[in-house]
Amino acid sequence: MRKYLLLAFFACTALTAWAQDVDGNNNASSTELANSFSFVIGYVSKQWSSDVNGKTIRENMWREEDKRLHGIQFGIAYTPTLPMGMGIYTGLFCEGYFSFSKKMGYDEFTEFSLYVPIHANVKLPLSEHVSLNAHGGLGLNYACHGGFTNRDAYYWDWVWDEVWGYHREKKNYELDHIRYGKNGWPRRFNAAIELNVGITIDHFVISGGYSWGLTDHRLYKDVPNASTKQNKLSITVGYKF
Repeated sequence: MRKYLLLAFFACTALTAWAQDVDGNNNASSTELANSFSFVIGYVSKQWSSDVNGKTIRENMWREEDKRLHGIQFGIAYTPTLPMGMGIYTGLFCEGYFSFSKKMGYDEFTEFSLYVPIHANVKLPLSEHVSLNAHGGLGLNYACHGGFTNRDAYYWDWVWDEVWGYHREKKNYELDHIRYGKNGWPRRFNAAIELNVGITIDHFVISGGYSWGLTDHRLYKDVPNASTKQNKLSITVGYKF
């Protein structure tokens, strides 16, 4: 144990010296934070992985095996960082997932959720304008809305707009988020352990990450000892301002 603590100490010391040498910062021991905000947008996909009677079943919301639910993510990241290159990565993000299938008698699924990362962040400068960065920790997701739509089932409703006035408009029936956490459907809330790595070039940040779910969504709750975890993949681009 002592050996690993010494290795961690020397690694932190080397990282601080590297950051000081590359950035030209002669006060790397300062506790003054460098606050940074970024606008982030990118691709996300998630999948539910279930352990059922010793077999692993990976599926999307349509219960299609070995397929994922795809979407987009955007939001604001906040990364206060010490001169030595260590800090925090957090923020508030919106995620939207859109999927099409005919497997369950519907043809479209949409979901909107909020995402908050609570990560430790490490920055390793390579030059004055380029640095590697890694952050990891806890990720929290909450599904605000989700539902299936069948475009073959519709009704007519009277609506108003400034161009056409009152007129009839075709609307589709939708099963709303009452399914969450019931009858074998995923829960609204998901917690996960996450790891992201990326590169910063001037104001632009490119990163990719993966999250391993902690919350048991119990998609197969009728099977003894079965469990279901939600895993997520992300590839994003950010602009620091």
